[in-house]
Amino acid sequence: MPTRGAVAVVPKPAATVVVARTTDEPFEILLLRRPAEARFAPGAYVFPGGVIDEDDAFPAWADRIPTVAEPTACVAALRELFEETGILPGCRRAVASEELARARGELLLQRVRFSEVAADLGIDFSAVRVIYFARWITPASADLRFDTRFFLLAAEEPLGAVSLTVEHDAALWATPAAALRRYADGRLPMLFPTVRTLECLAGFASIGSGLEALRDRSVEPALVKMRGDGGEARPLAPGDPGYDGIP
Repeated sequence: MPTRGAVAVVPKPAATVVVARTTDEPFEILLLRRPAEARFAPGAYVFPGGVIDEDDAFPAWADRIPTVAEPTACVAALRELFEETGILPGCRRAVASEELARARGELLLQRVRFSEVAADLGIDFSAVRVIYFARWITPASADLRFDTRFFLLAAEEPLGAVSLTVEHDAALWATPAAALRRYADGRLPMLFPTVRTLECLAGFASIGSGLEALRDRSVEPALVKMRGDGGEARPLAPGDPGYDGIP
């Protein structure tokens, strides 16, 4: 908790996307590992995502993404997915891999905006199966805080190899249940919202059933609070026992 009189850091608006692909198992999701020296979540496995940029609200995006709540955050999630992994799902126009690689390089160097890439290459995400289903806010006691919109995306086509940047040093495809088992065994460190998201998705037999069940969900901001137990703080979410008793 912040010390008395201290002002909590204002959380940065952010977006993340849970990418799901169908396999022999019900479905797998993509997790990326943060480097050990990272300022935020060092060594943790996370979903692709990042801070929302001004360009993510560019008016031209209105006709290039599906109808979804929080459209600006949806653009940010898709942009971050492309920047961090090279994956660009559901484009209505086939784009040569060389063109995509060149555009991604320019985007990472901040020489172009994502809206310019979409216009130049004719990128259109409007057929992508994606929904907005959760929103998590970092605890008030944290030095670095995010107000993150969570999206679930069902991949309709083979996605190819994941191409990482310096933001991550490993990629993993796993079913939600398998990822949770490895987390419980201490072999897959993850943030609290990541774990809660996987727990939610593990209950679905297919990604299609998950999309349908979560599509009309009423999304309320979930502020994580920290509860001290025996000197060790543990995170709680709205609805957890003891949550409402924490200021």
